[in-house]
Amino acid sequence: MASGRFSVHLAKTKQDLKAAQELRFEVFFGEFHAKAMTEQHSAGLDSDKFDAFCEHLLVVDNENDKKVIATTRLLLSQQKPADLSYIAQEEFSIPLLDAVKDNCMEVGRSCVHKDYRDGKAIQLLWRGITKLIFNHDIRYLFGCASFHATDIDKIAYELSYLHHYRLDDEPHIAHALDYQSMERMAKDDIDPDEALAKLPPLIKAYLSLGGVVGDGVALDPDFKTLDVLITVDVAKVPDQYYRFYKKQADRLDLTPLNA
Repeated sequence: MASGRFSVHLAKTKQDLKAAQELRFEVFFGEFHAKAMTEQHSAGLDSDKFDAFCEHLLVVDNENDKKVIATTRLLLSQQKPADLSYIAQEEFSIPLLDAVKDNCMEVGRSCVHKDYRDGKAIQLLWRGITKLIFNHDIRYLFGCASFHATDIDKIAYELSYLHHYRLDDEPHIAHALDYQSMERMAKDDIDPDEALAKLPPLIKAYLSLGGVVGDGVALDPDFKTLDVLITVDVAKVPDQYYRFYKKQADRLDLTPLNA
């Protein structure tokens, strides 16, 4: 989609991918002080072994020299080499992925430039994600969603809400490898509306689609985050949201940024 001030595109060139990696570095390493570990990080790029196999969505500001102001990357099951794990499997055991080999898509490295966090960029990213869900007949959408915190007690309210109200009840429930319980408070002590309002926008977006969380929270010491695993079964998305997102996807043309 390339009309209006903001538009969403697929990265197709090295230049596009570099723009995504530069924004990721600016947010994760510059703003949130993740630990630089590679030569690419030293060069101001957030780059890793997964990038080459992922689709990268870019939101640009057409009134600011097509500046990339938000990005996310998507690892589709049909594009993932057999010997490559999913990113989330570094932190979570995910039995679903052993049972379901195809029609899965992992969301990761989502970020928005600090000057554009009014909700519009996240909405555009989700339109792009939805377009790919329908284009590739995706059944399961999943990924790690992060709290920018390392002290679990500071997000005890939010985590306890997720545990009591959003915990996956399927037998294939994901489980944090370096396990810390999300159950920090009693259910009776939580106001669901208040807790929901405190959640990061990406987690709220997952939940609006009927997303459920795995058991436990994982600390990522390099990115200085606490991560939860969220899964969306597209077949169980509430009808009103399914129709809305299908309509949005049908209207969206994911043209490459530098086509």
